[in-house]
Formats: sequence, C-alpha cells, structure tokens
Amino acid sequence: MVKIIGGAFLIFIGITMILSLMGIHLGGLFGLIVGAGLLYWGYSRWQERGEWSFGTIIIIALGTLIIFGGLGGIISLLIGILLLYGGYRMITSKGKNRDVIEDDFDFDDSYQAKRKYDSFDDEFDRLMNK
Repeated sequence: MVKIIGGAFLIFIGITMILSLMGIHLGGLFGLIVGAGLLYWGYSRWQERGEWSFGTIIIIALGTLIIFGGLGGIISLLIGILLLYGGYRMITSKGKNRDVIEDDFDFDDSYQAKRKYDSFDDEFDRLMNK
C-alpha cells in the first residue's frame, strides 16, 4: 500500500512538473489532494476506533486547514468564470433587457444643443480658421 501511494505521489509530481513547463500549473490542486487525503485518513481512523483520539483530531484539523487554504484559488476561479459568463451574456443579449434610461425619456428631435459648437469637426474648423 505504501508503494502504491508513493508511486502515485511521484507520478503526480512528475506530471505537475511537465505541465508547469508548458504553462499549466497544478500546485493548488496538490494541496487539495493532500488535505482531502488527511481528512479521509482521520475519518477512517475515527471509524476504526469508534472514538476520538488526539491524533485523529490533529489529522482532521490539519486536513481541514489545508483544504480551506486551497479553496481560495478555486473560489477565485469560480468567480472569474461567473464574471466571464455574465459579461458574455450582456454582450450577446439581443435587446431583451433594455436599459431603464431608454424607456424613461422621450427625446425631442427639435431640441437644439445649447453649446457653442455642436461637433468636434466644427470646433476643429473654427481653430484652423483663426
């Protein structure tokens, strides 16, 4: 059993190193795997003995701390995906959700601007003619 776990550990480290050379970093995933492994180990020891021991509590507490420490990256990833999806939905909406401002105002075409110059071109022409 120790050889299997050790071999899997070495394979995971090797894959992580190869992927990191290609720009894919899985370091945060390793922390989650270790934390989940510690939680499982502590839980199985508690089930075998039928009572809490000092070692079991320490193992479960350490696994919990490692998992919650690694969740920051996952939560950031989920928030990023949510923001990307929301932005995509805003861009691809076909006028189904019009802005409230457009519905609240009626624009009168006969309204004349009270500015001295109406456009950038007029301002540019005025400056060039000086």
